[in-house]
Amino acid sequence: MDANSIISSLTGKFPEDIYDASVESDIRIVAKVKPENVVEVCRYLKEDLSFGHLCCELGADYPDRNEIETVYIIGSYDHPVVITMKALLPRDNPEIESIVAVYWNANWYERETYEMYGVKYLNHPDLKPLLLPEELHGEWPWRKDYKGFPNKTARNLV
Repeated sequence: MDANSIISSLTGKFPEDIYDASVESDIRIVAKVKPENVVEVCRYLKEDLSFGHLCCELGADYPDRNEIETVYIIGSYDHPVVITMKALLPRDNPEIESIVAVYWNANWYERETYEMYGVKYLNHPDLKPLLLPEELHGEWPWRKDYKGFPNKTARNLV
């Protein structure tokens, strides 16, 4: 399976949900997905296109656009193509469906992104803080407008 056939399959299956898809190289694809259908797209990637490994899931903050972006990097054990899938969320209420039901290892990635950016993963099995001390819960320290750590102890933990 090559990158062009994967994009054709994705855009053919999800014509309203996948947009701004492109082939960056023979083994790299980037595609944006509407957040409300991220689980269905991931399930299709895994079950029909052999993308069986969630390599990473993370957030990115764009305060100038008032958006938080969730980024999924998904690979395959059967072919060399890696897809970077992105979903844009409103910065004031970043919510998206959890993909833990599709990729079990999304659990920790989503907990980290929730804690550091404030992205709420709906139907996550255990969405609770993972890294930060209690006094920083709800502060979203990886957002670009974060004002700093409240005390020396917390600053030394990061």
